[in-house]
Amino acid sequence: MEFLYKVQGAGTRGLATLRPGDELDVLGPLGKGFDLADDASHVLILARGVGLATLNPLAENAARAGKKVTAILSARTPELVMSAEALRALGVDVHTVADSVGTSGVEQIRALLSSVHSASPVNWAATCGSNRLMLLLQDFAREHGIAAQVAMEQHMGCALGMCFACVRPLRREANSDQLTYRRVCWDGPVFDLQEALSW
Repeated sequence: MEFLYKVQGAGTRGLATLRPGDELDVLGPLGKGFDLADDASHVLILARGVGLATLNPLAENAARAGKKVTAILSARTPELVMSAEALRALGVDVHTVADSVGTSGVEQIRALLSSVHSASPVNWAATCGSNRLMLLLQDFAREHGIAAQVAMEQHMGCALGMCFACVRPLRREANSDQLTYRRVCWDGPVFDLQEALSW
C-alpha cells in the first residue's frame, strides 16, 4: 500500500515521521472511487494541486490496463508538479502546465484539450483539484460526449456518512436543473462530472 501526500499540516507532518515497522490505524476504503469504464480506450487526467496525488493511481491503473492515457498536470510552479516522471515511465503522455510560466490559463488548457482530442479522441476523463479546471472539463466533456468523473475535496467530520458535515449540493443527475444534497465522504468523493456544481 502506498500513499502520496504533501506535508502541509499536523496530520501529514505526523505521517512523515513514520518509519518501516511503525503501526498506523487505517479505516477504509470508504466512499466511492473512480469507476473506469472497461471500454475506455483513451483516458484523460486533468489534475491540479491535491488532484495530482488523487489522480495519480487512476492514471497508473489505466496505463497498466493497456489504455492510452494523457495526463495534464497543473501547478503554481513546475517544481510543484508531482508524478510526471513516474507516469511517463508507464507510457502516459504527460503535459505539465504552470502559473509561473504562463501555461496554465483556462484558454491555453482548452486549446491543449482540443489538440489532444483531435489527435486521438478521448472517451473517458477525470479531474480533481481545481474549480476552474473542473468547469472547463465539464464543458469540454459535454461538448464532445465524453464520460467523465470528478473527485471532490471537502472537510469531513466522521468519513462514515453519519455526521453530515461534508454535504454538498449537486445536480440530481447529469444536466438536470434539480439539486440534491449528498455526502462527499459516503456518496462520493467521486461523482459524475456533469452532476458537479463546483469543486
